Amino acid sequence: MFFAFIKSEEKFAVPSSLKSKTTTYMPHRRIMLFYLAILLLLQNIGGGHCTVTLLQPRSISAMRGSSVNLSCQLQLNGVKVDRVNLYWLVPDVNYKVKENLYPRPRLRSTRINNSRLVYPVFINDLSLTIDDVQPSYTDTYICETSLVIGGKSQRSTGKGTYLLVYEEFITFLNHSDLICRAKLQGPQNVDLVWEFQDQEHDNVSSTVITSSDNSFWIISVLPDWTQWCQTQQNTTFTCKLRYMEQNLVERNIAATCAGDLPASYSAPQPTLLYVLILGNTLLILLIIIIITFFCKKEKKRRIRVVVPNAKFPSSSKTKYNG
Repeated sequence: MFFAFIKSEEKFAVPSSLKSKTTTYMPHRRIMLFYLAILLLLQNIGGGHCTVTLLQPRSISAMRGSSVNLSCQLQLNGVKVDRVNLYWLVPDVNYKVKENLYPRPRLRSTRINNSRLVYPVFINDLSLTIDDVQPSYTDTYICETSLVIGGKSQRSTGKGTYLLVYEEFITFLNHSDLICRAKLQGPQNVDLVWEFQDQEHDNVSSTVITSSDNSFWIISVLPDWTQWCQTQQNTTFTCKLRYMEQNLVERNIAATCAGDLPASYSAPQPTLLYVLILGNTLLILLIIIIITFFCKKEKKRRIRVVVPNAKFPSSSKTKYNG
């Protein structure tokens, strides 16, 4: 019996070679299944929603009263589209639709009436133009499409473009200070940055002054700008209006430095000023000469008129009695 038990145990024993094969086979099988799942996923992604994209710029700026182009480019990436339905909308703070710009609703605001498609028969360019922009138009604009691909409907949404409308943006010189100011409306998440000598100086602070009409002034002062003068005669200072680390618009101002100049440098003479002074002097002398000439001529004329009509007293006449 004991021998039989050993025999049966040997009969059902698993060879060591099979054990090694089993232990090495299972990991390879799992890796193959894992790669297969990845391939299927990539195939799904390649034939699904990621094949169609909408490209929108992150943010743009426009001056009050101008026209602005809100770009939206449809990239099909080789996908054949049967139909494209376009939507332009403005979301609120909770990302719900606040206003539909296209297609136009029945109740239209001034912003809707001022908007129009760049290409009415659109294919790839779905851009929207807004005329006569106002500070209240400062907002996020989202481009959205509903596509029909192979009989199936697919929706694609752009990331949105933030439009910043400014009423005024100027730079000017005030004694030894350079001042940059802008008037805006909307969220106060903008900043002013100075750039000169090929370097940005973001350590200059800005001041925000709010108004009662929901607008605000942002002002940046660069004090004692002459300290940045070197050996050059003129220095260009640039003030940039920045939103979310992106420069939207800029203004330049050239200031004349009166600092130390190279020894070989010859300062330009004010030729025009000298010419004006000389011309004015000659004109004054000419006027004086003309006045003197006419005065002398008038005096001689008076003498000629008075002498022939002179009357002598009768006592001065001598009688001759023969």
